[in-house]
Parts: sequence; C-alpha cells; structure tokens
Amino acid sequence: MSIKIAIRRGEEADAPAIAMIEAMSFKTPWSTEMVLSEMKEAISSFFVVEYQDKIIGYYGFLHILDELHILNVAVDPDHRRQGVGRQLMAHLVEQARALSARAITLEVRESNLTAIRLYERAGFQLAGVRPHYYTDKENALIYWLEL
Repeated sequence: MSIKIAIRRGEEADAPAIAMIEAMSFKTPWSTEMVLSEMKEAISSFFVVEYQDKIIGYYGFLHILDELHILNVAVDPDHRRQGVGRQLMAHLVEQARALSARAITLEVRESNLTAIRLYERAGFQLAGVRPHYYTDKENALIYWLEL
C-alpha cells in the first residue's frame, strides 16, 4: 500500500523534525544542530516528505562533481512499509538525473537489512565494504547506482 505524499526541498525550519526521525531511526542519530550545519553546506541538499501536514521522512545528499553521495534516508516508524521509502528513492534518482549526476553512492550498516532491500530494489549494487566504519565498529556496505 502506498500513501499519497508530497516531497519538497527541506528548509532550516525542518531540522527539528528531521532530527526527530533520525532519533527514531539510527543508532547514532544526527542532532538538530548537525542537520542544520549540514543543510548550510553548499554541496548539500535535503528533501522532506509531508503527509497530512507532518514531516514523515527525508533524505539528504552531497552533490560532488558528477556524483551524489546519500547522507541519510529515513521514514518515521509509524509510516514505514507504506511505500514512502520507495517514493523517496525514486525522487532522489530524479534529482540526480536533473543534476546530471552519473552515479549515486551510499554507505549502509551491514545489519540494516530493511535499508539494504530498499536500495537494492531501487537498483543499487553492492560495491564494497568499509570495515569498522561506524562508531560502534560495525561495517558499512558501499552501494552504487550508475545512472
């Protein structure tokens, strides 16, 4: 089942909602201040998902030369398994194409099977491993999508 959502460019005022979703989604979430700091970087872009006037998901990326590097993608736990993640990924690929990117890359915890499935369904392919990448020493899997 997919719910009807709106995706728009994230703004500084969205940082607390993004940080809240981070806190519900990741072992080492970004704080509101970290989100705000990243939003101010010239190469960063954030997009948020709105549903019934509430932010329920987001993604952020860095645009470096002809590649996008995904920072984070997350959906509020109450709205998972409703097609929001798939819609976010499709939007992200559209943004990459609009920016003339040739590829998109990301790192994901090797234990995050839900995210891995989402990325693989979007066409990403495993490209390598970053050993002990996260602060708790868990490995990161590197995924790429050639456009």
